Amino acid sequence: MGFEKLPHLTSDIVTTSDEAIDSLTDLVGQMEARLQLFRKHRVQNIDEYLRKGEGMLPRLWVIHDEFGDWTQNPEYSDEVTALVNRLGQMARAAGIYLIFAAQRPDNTIFPMILRSNLGNRLILKVDSAGTSEIATGIKNAGAEKLLGRGHLLALTGAVPEPTYAQVPYVDGPEVERIVALINEKYPR
Repeated sequence: MGFEKLPHLTSDIVTTSDEAIDSLTDLVGQMEARLQLFRKHRVQNIDEYLRKGEGMLPRLWVIHDEFGDWTQNPEYSDEVTALVNRLGQMARAAGIYLIFAAQRPDNTIFPMILRSNLGNRLILKVDSAGTSEIATGIKNAGAEKLLGRGHLLALTGAVPEPTYAQVPYVDGPEVERIVALINEKYPR
């Protein structure tokens, strides 16, 4: 896919579990260093740090696709769960944002502690009310009744009730076109 060509990626796309564990371990180290920096400058989060004009820190986004498939390996599952639980507690304050995608967001893939640490959620259509409740954390949220084709349910910390939305479908050639435009505007 064309995402590998994006100019703002800090590394190649991770394709092995060992690389993923190494990347997440490094991210925990970056988070802890940022939190130390914030303490030194007497601020609580990246927004306050940047407002104070103490220096520049980029916001970092981690996107872990096919999380459920990767966690079929018990060794990887144990290691990644510990790292994500650590990141989930303080990463947002440090300007590190986590996105985990799974085909089937059940409790074997996203245990309760992990779900509680990953607060915001986007849920596409699921197969049952039980899976909807696990994915959303809300009884009768209705993710099993979504229409499909980009219809989603969003849960964010800013709004107490689920928000329903429809996202457009973007095919491969359109992704390539958009990536080319981004590269044109922001060359490496």
